[in-house]
Amino acid sequence: AGFPGKLGMDGSKVWEAYQSGRIEEIRNYCETDTANTYLMFLRFQLVRGAYDEARYGRELDLVRNTLAKSKDAHWQEFLRQWG
Repeated sequence: AGFPGKLGMDGSKVWEAYQSGRIEEIRNYCETDTANTYLMFLRFQLVRGAYDEARYGRELDLVRNTLAKSKDAHWQEFLRQWG
């Protein structure tokens, strides 16, 4: 579906990052991972027929527009990877 996927970290690296005190990096990873999960949920809704193309597109636009308001680097990278 062209979603960004994992950026910079995966679940196997969280404990190491925590031990190194990289809490902000963990938070950023969790936030983008949650956004990816939500995007996959939206896609699932489309595939199973719960959403039509128009609603799916509106939901994706809402996510993009909401994230675009953030100045946080991890969200800007997420949007770049999303294309």
